[in-house]
Amino acid sequence: MININNIKIKTVIDNTAAIPMVMAEWGLSIYIDTGDRKILFDTGAGNSDVLIHNMQVLNINPLEIDTLVLSHGHQDHTGGLRSFFRKIHDLKPDKEIEVICHPAAVEPQYVKNIGSFGCPYTVEELERYGARFRYITKPYSITDEIIVSGEVDMTNDFEDTGDAFFREYGSKWAQGEVIEDNGVLNFKDLGKTYVQDNSVIDDMAIYIKTNMGLIVILGCAHRGVINTIHHSMDTTQTKDVFLVIGGTHTAGVSEYRMKSTVDEFKSIKVNHIGVSHCTGQIAGSKLSKELGKEIFFHNNAGSIIKFKNNKIEVNEF
Repeated sequence: MININNIKIKTVIDNTAAIPMVMAEWGLSIYIDTGDRKILFDTGAGNSDVLIHNMQVLNINPLEIDTLVLSHGHQDHTGGLRSFFRKIHDLKPDKEIEVICHPAAVEPQYVKNIGSFGCPYTVEELERYGARFRYITKPYSITDEIIVSGEVDMTNDFEDTGDAFFREYGSKWAQGEVIEDNGVLNFKDLGKTYVQDNSVIDDMAIYIKTNMGLIVILGCAHRGVINTIHHSMDTTQTKDVFLVIGGTHTAGVSEYRMKSTVDEFKSIKVNHIGVSHCTGQIAGSKLSKELGKEIFFHNNAGSIIKFKNNKIEVNEF
């Protein structure tokens, strides 16, 4: 188990900024320092080098990062990859960094009303700058105490991925309805045939085993925040969940799903929950009201989570 007092987590990118000087953008990136490992989880959307700017403000040295993990392939989590690896290459041309992701994360993806919304760069381009991709579908241990979830089982009756996501016809990762009428998608006709992606199978999280219980770090939780928490407990054989942070994908969900989510948080007895990105302001307000400030906090760009005497310290906005 990792001593939780040795862990520091900095949210580099989120929709909202928590401190002066950092920039907000629609997306997510979280830096995790466990004492002997430094991990970057997602890279934001890639606007105007927001990632590199915020890393500088938060005193994060890109060269010290050991591993980069992608929660999934959507652009608001992968858009900063080019600027990150170009920065690494400029500073130290021979440095290589392992990128852990699901194989479905690097193929084209589309979102209703938007259009193309997958990783905007090719694997080949990123590899020229030192990225070394490791594709996983099952839980993968970075160390004995740090696990990338792999595919998350969807086991409850209230969480789903919605109907906004699509892949190209022929993708092995989408088994939904074939869409030939582009009016359903509401974006410019790209001359392709699409398949409904109602699984978002590439969605993954990070689990950290500490002396106080699990830390669960979410990207978007497309496959359900509660499903992911249960998966973390099953995967690590750990019953105590100390901290959950990241996107919970509860924006605009039904009252039934919202109530079920709150009930499950209480049943699992999660000690602290810091929400980001795709949680949504209304859902965030509901979680804050139901869980209380002893449990709930907003985790925004510039938020720094530290631990002292096994207790959490957060500079919440």
